[in-house]
Amino acid sequence: MSFAVPPAARARPSTVSLASTLLFAAAGLEVISVVLQLLYANKIADGTKRVYEEAGVQMSSTSAVGIGSTITVIFGFIIIVVLVLLGYLVGRGNQVARVLTWVVGGLALCCGVFALGSALFQSSLWEAARSSNSSLPTWDRYKEIVYADVPGWYEPVTTILGILLVIAIALPIVLLALPSSHPYFRKAQQQWEPPVPGAGPGYPPPQDPPFPGSGPGGYPPSNG
Repeated sequence: MSFAVPPAARARPSTVSLASTLLFAAAGLEVISVVLQLLYANKIADGTKRVYEEAGVQMSSTSAVGIGSTITVIFGFIIIVVLVLLGYLVGRGNQVARVLTWVVGGLALCCGVFALGSALFQSSLWEAARSSNSSLPTWDRYKEIVYADVPGWYEPVTTILGILLVIAIALPIVLLALPSSHPYFRKAQQQWEPPVPGAGPGYPPPQDPPFPGSGPGGYPPSNG
């Protein structure tokens, strides 16, 4: 008779452990970003409104900045939940989570790089807008008004968080693609033991031992 033996526990490679940890770290960085957004989004929106008021420019939708900030916060919460789930499931060797890390991580990476890149060209875009409307303030004056009620560390901190978030998402994508990570995500197969001699059909069943002092065959000795 053969028996199915449960598969042995798989040792988690260091590349998978690091990828899982980085996904959790990315979620933590996103939490900080969302908190900062919640604290200062309204002040930045009010500052942006003052820029156009001082320039005498009528804004078609004064709530556009506030709506954009709200969408950013909601999207941030979704990213946090997704990153936590992926970090947990990747650590447990879930192949679907590994694939989703490549897909979702790739999209988040593109969004992060785009956000960082657009921040670098904001001054150029603003100066292009000033060329068509001279009443708008200079870029330096624009930032002075917009961030008047925001701490001076806000911009550098958010920039650093954005860079760290890109790194924390990019590294797991690479780590999970390394050859050392592949075996951990393969489905473990059950092992089968060979039949035990005497346990299958065709073998005589085991007999009880004879009574102490019994004669041949296990029967009591005859007195006659």
